Amino acid sequence: MIDAFRLARRAGWNVVDQGLSAFSNVALAVMVARTVTASGFGAFSIAFLLFSVAVAVARSGVGQPLQIRFSGAASDIRDAAIRRALGCAVLMGLAGAALIGAAGALLDGQLRAALIALAVVLPGLLLQDSCRMAMFACGRPAAAALIDGVWAVVQIGLIAGCIAIRYTGLGELILAWGISAALSALLGVVVLRVVPAPQEGLSWLRGEGKLTSYLLGEYVLGLGAAQFGTLLVGFLASTSAVGSLRAAQVLLGPLGVLGAAAFQFSIPEIARRPDAGSRSRLLFALGLSAIMGSVTVGYVVLLLLLPDSVGSELFGSSWAGAASVLLAMGIGSLASSLCCGPAGVLYGMGAAALTFRIYVVKGPLLIVVVTITTLQWGVIGAAWGLAAMEIAVLPVYWFVLRSALRRGAGVPLSGDPDPEASLTPSNSHVPSERNLLP
Repeated sequence: MIDAFRLARRAGWNVVDQGLSAFSNVALAVMVARTVTASGFGAFSIAFLLFSVAVAVARSGVGQPLQIRFSGAASDIRDAAIRRALGCAVLMGLAGAALIGAAGALLDGQLRAALIALAVVLPGLLLQDSCRMAMFACGRPAAAALIDGVWAVVQIGLIAGCIAIRYTGLGELILAWGISAALSALLGVVVLRVVPAPQEGLSWLRGEGKLTSYLLGEYVLGLGAAQFGTLLVGFLASTSAVGSLRAAQVLLGPLGVLGAAAFQFSIPEIARRPDAGSRSRLLFALGLSAIMGSVTVGYVVLLLLLPDSVGSELFGSSWAGAASVLLAMGIGSLASSLCCGPAGVLYGMGAAALTFRIYVVKGPLLIVVVTITTLQWGVIGAAWGLAAMEIAVLPVYWFVLRSALRRGAGVPLSGDPDPEASLTPSNSHVPSERNLLP
């Protein structure tokens, strides 16, 4: 019972942390939407999408390798890895800032201001998120909740202050958001008791190159394609169409909270137990997906019954577009939530090569489908196109998981004969039938 209680407590702190993280994003979106025009919110949405891409790339190179390879490592080895990983996150932030800043300089209007402001604050944003991922790898989700809570409070305070003194340019609001993230990142470094080592950032990437290549490749082909598809809607339709999709995503944000919490919980829990049995892993995946699916159905129904007056209060002129795509995006969220169980187990097993193959097919198809549906039916068609791809990939995930469990092992991630290689949870031994409780 004690072990089960500890497992449940860690899961609970994961939910709390993801809730705080999502709350800060929702608060940011609502405050910006109520302050700027619909086109301004579209420009903000594009900047936020670019931030989301940058975070996903950083997680592929930093956060997920930490969770998969070092969750079960000795504390001294793990701390050394965290120091190098956070240094890599800083380097990624600087590189991304240079690219986004250069793109912003070539544009004009509100999109120019949004991208230049994002470039200024991107290193702090990526460092903050990488600190959270390091805390999950250490089994300290409460610490991650602490720094996300600080970020939420400081962010709301700074943006509210900007609005109060009528300092409400889109660039200024994004700067306030990023400054609060940088302060949270500083607290994260203090809590972790490590000093990021940018000079070792490249060595981190070289050491985790095999795993990172699969994770990053999967993102570029899959999740990155979804983000690119949303940006494509803006090109094929309008920036206001992107704002409609973004507003609907914000409304569905609480589901993202639970999904992210389940994902961040399952990876280190599976990774710490390389000898867990196939039956135990399958039950873990089924239980996780059943919980996520049930919650998603109930929440989407509530959103569909939301009065227009409430939606307009939250999103102003962006609400009408959000309401038009809500059903399609809700169905897509349901399919995505049912993937959470098998995806988390596969990642925890170190089977990144298998999930990568899924996205080799999904990524290009998603771009084709979104292009066709947007040209034919506008933003509503784009939303249904995105949903269709999530539905199509659902049975594939479960098939891949069953195949991996029948083989009884994860996929070897690295042939490097270094001492850290033994820490990967994907060693090729056949697991025993052991449960997933600590």
